[in-house]
Amino acid sequence: MASTTHVPRPHGRPSPDRTREMRLGQADPDTDTTDFTLSASAVAPASGPRPNPGRRPAKTRQDRLDDATRRQFHARLRLCCLIATVPLGFFFVSSVTNFIDLFGYAAVGPAGTVLCGVVLVALAALGVWMFRTPPLPERWLRVLEVAVFGQLALFFAYWQFAVQTAVPAYLYQAVAERTDPVRDLLLRTEQNRVLAAALVVHFNWLLLIVFHAVLVPNTVARGIGVTVAMILTPLVIDGVVAATSLPAQQNPVALFAVALTMLAAGGGLAVFGTAKTAELQRQVASAREAVREMGQYRLRRKLGSGGMGEVYLAEHRLLKRPCALKRIHARYLHSPEQVRRFQLEVQATAQLRHPNTVEIYDYGVADDGTFYYVMEYLPGMSLEDLVGRFGPLPPERAVYLLRQVCGALREAHEHGLVHRDIKPSNVVVFAAGSPHDRVKLVDFGLVHTLSEEQPEGKITRDGLIVGTPEYMSPEQASGGVLDGRSDLFSLGSVAYYLLTGREAFHRENPMKTLMAVVSDTPTPVVDFNPLVPDDLLAVVARCLHKDVTQRFQSAADLDHALADCRFTTDWTEARAEEWWARNANSLPGTGTDLSTLPLRDSDGGE
Repeated sequence: MASTTHVPRPHGRPSPDRTREMRLGQADPDTDTTDFTLSASAVAPASGPRPNPGRRPAKTRQDRLDDATRRQFHARLRLCCLIATVPLGFFFVSSVTNFIDLFGYAAVGPAGTVLCGVVLVALAALGVWMFRTPPLPERWLRVLEVAVFGQLALFFAYWQFAVQTAVPAYLYQAVAERTDPVRDLLLRTEQNRVLAAALVVHFNWLLLIVFHAVLVPNTVARGIGVTVAMILTPLVIDGVVAATSLPAQQNPVALFAVALTMLAAGGGLAVFGTAKTAELQRQVASAREAVREMGQYRLRRKLGSGGMGEVYLAEHRLLKRPCALKRIHARYLHSPEQVRRFQLEVQATAQLRHPNTVEIYDYGVADDGTFYYVMEYLPGMSLEDLVGRFGPLPPERAVYLLRQVCGALREAHEHGLVHRDIKPSNVVVFAAGSPHDRVKLVDFGLVHTLSEEQPEGKITRDGLIVGTPEYMSPEQASGGVLDGRSDLFSLGSVAYYLLTGREAFHRENPMKTLMAVVSDTPTPVVDFNPLVPDDLLAVVARCLHKDVTQRFQSAADLDHALADCRFTTDWTEARAEEWWARNANSLPGTGTDLSTLPLRDSDGGE
């Protein structure tokens, strides 16, 4: 996911930005959430220093691996370091203790023992260090690749020559002094020892060649080049051994037969492994590219995820316009109920044209059957984040924002739609130039169509409550019949939050919260914010009335009541512009310069 700006909740409580879907009397698992909430990271993804829009970041020749492959490369090098300590430890102990004559101190000498110890300590230390270090850039991983495999190759080369040329002094003396069958027997014995040594040391080279091919991501050409170099190194040493070692001179054909057999097997496996790995990488890259494509849209960065779908910052291939693309979760593709709910969300939102409702651009089905729709990208932050970051709002600003939501709800209710999930995290506010402090109502994923009265037309299952407990209306919390007045109760809860920084009905768990919504009277707003005028207090109290007949009967009625409140006209365009200018540096960047954003898939890899 894209990086997220953390906004602390008042009083240290967790954010209620998850829509709850619960059976009465049962706790709701997180997997039953059905919303998508546009939080600060969604509408304004946090980032570091803003990139220069005039330059598109390009990978250097050294940085050709994507993030996932680079992390895998780092982990494999670390694994290689730690695995190599096992045989190196065995060789070191054998050298020091003469546990095996073939690799004993007399065969490898002090230089071989020291070299083995140095390489052992160096690789162990490097492996531990890589455990404590985040994934490195590719250019440094390539340096470590040379360091790791270079040390192992140096060690194997020295030990190969040492053990294959370690001819005892008595053999030279016997050859010089005797010409009888005893000398021939000694020569054959040493020749067999040299062949046994060749078998062991060339098997080490085979493992090194195969390990490099399997663990290190390479192109086929580079993999073949490294493999050929690793094959030629022991063969050159074998040639020197055959020219200088008396036992090897007796039967050099056997020596090279052993060498070529082992090295050819390792080289074949290495080339095959490199080719298969490169093919798999291409397939993975192709699959990732397919995931990044939705019709005419390229997914640039994941902004967030909810119970029903995921939302990405995307761009149209031709228009190059930033937009937000929401696609249904793959696990719901074979669920007619969830697909229908997703379709209803986009169809309902697409009917609306109010400037304070998020605009739908497109809807479609990808080649793999994934449903998606495209909406405008909102470079701002939610009301939840606004209050969490800056505290309760001045009454005049709260009224200014609430009236815009009333406008969006007025149109939705006129179309027979009940939002059912009005909450601060579903209302986005942003500086749109003029006017400032513009509001957009988002996420119609739980919308209810009043005209759908037939059982087969209802998307919500019987006995199931959908919505966010802290912002539900009493009739919604009790599973009753809903109309537009339910949204007005929820908007009253939003107003309470904007003015106090607290939720009116939050309790220890969702069930207690639902019970509070149905039966409890919230603590008066004035107890937390004495600056709220009486007329606005009366409006909020009427919105939160348990009896629907005592509430405002329409969004238009609520809008008129808010307009009649004191200080209504005190939040001016000039004040809004000054506020956004004063806080510009403390707000996350918009991230709308798509040319500077690398493609990222869902796990964050490029």
